[in-house]
Amino acid sequence: MKRTLFGISILASLLAFGAYWAGSPPAEANAAPLAAQDTNVSGQTRLLGVAIPADGKLGDLLRKNAQISAGFEVIPRRSLPGSLVRATGFNKKAWSDIGNVDVVILTSEAGSQIRIAMYELSKGDKPVLSKGYPAGDPLGAANKFMNEVINYYTKEPGVFGSRIAFVRTRRNPTTSKNVYTVQMNGEATSAVTANRSLNILPSMGPGGEVVFTSYAKRNPDLWISNGPKRVSKYPGLNLGGAVSPDGGTIALALSKDGNAEIYTIDRSGNIKNRLTKNPAIDGQPSWSGGGQIAFVSDRAGGPQVYRMSASGGGASRVTKQGSYNQSPDWSQGAGRGQWIVYSGRDSSNRYDIFKVDVKSGKVVRLTQSPGRNLDPTFSPDGRWVAYNQGGSIYVANEDGNNNVEIAKGASTPDWGPKGND
Repeated sequence: MKRTLFGISILASLLAFGAYWAGSPPAEANAAPLAAQDTNVSGQTRLLGVAIPADGKLGDLLRKNAQISAGFEVIPRRSLPGSLVRATGFNKKAWSDIGNVDVVILTSEAGSQIRIAMYELSKGDKPVLSKGYPAGDPLGAANKFMNEVINYYTKEPGVFGSRIAFVRTRRNPTTSKNVYTVQMNGEATSAVTANRSLNILPSMGPGGEVVFTSYAKRNPDLWISNGPKRVSKYPGLNLGGAVSPDGGTIALALSKDGNAEIYTIDRSGNIKNRLTKNPAIDGQPSWSGGGQIAFVSDRAGGPQVYRMSASGGGASRVTKQGSYNQSPDWSQGAGRGQWIVYSGRDSSNRYDIFKVDVKSGKVVRLTQSPGRNLDPTFSPDGRWVAYNQGGSIYVANEDGNNNVEIAKGASTPDWGPKGND
């Protein structure tokens, strides 16, 4: 799924690589207003009020997932009447009397199974959804049930359980950067690397593997988490690996001949094709689902997003507003494959997240907040975007609303494939 951040300051070799970008003038990024504020998952003009009285880990996870889903106003548990919190069944009249509840999600446990049921007050006394899950896995149960809820309202399952790769920096006793993954709701963080080197720019492939650049062998080489194994060790930069949708090819930037160009390699590191041959700096490849690659080049005088055939050639410029646009990620979502999300710098020297329709050229601004909003990445269904702001990773819906912080002290996120159902 994607990209690198040009201008990143890691070691001397990367400083030279990024110097041009860092000196680019401020961009005149599109200043389109933010999209209309939150709507619920069924397209209504207000959020559905949801009550989830369950306590413990399962209740907390269900409420968190409901918040991230962007379709609900989650009613705080402490504001619910005690009689309903303690109730063992569903009382439609009692819930209706509260006044701001549209949906109730109840849990119960019998033996080795958790049961979760969703009631819509407008639909009567029977649950509109009822599912059972193993009792020992509240995270899995909360994720799978919320995916069912999203499917109920949109006819397309959610992607709770999918993971996001990112980098966390430690500076004691020396500076190190290691790669981790975390679920989209901020749960179940797992280390991919655990060393004292610099491991940067992770990208998750369709099988859940993570490719990343590491200085573990002193040169910025490309590694893959399966092993882990070093897959590209050409002299100079081996940077920004992105695995193709079929999992068999990796696109990356190599500077083995002096200038950063985009190549494809197989999973053993053998070069398959050179995709660019231009005096400009080319990098940050991101695959589409339809045989194209987005990338960044300064061939127009400053970093801009381009696209080309996955076999190389036919490059055309995608971003035409602003003079500093970078970090593209191409949506893999069904019916959303025309969108590329990227980070652009506006006239006030602030980075925000935008997305562009490659068919129409329409640009939508997703963030308009203080600080630097960087490294956007689409969820596998294209309905959420994760990005870095102020040293934390946030998840928002595809219009940039309902921003939720999921990981602190984290940078350069990349969203992987759907989780296991």
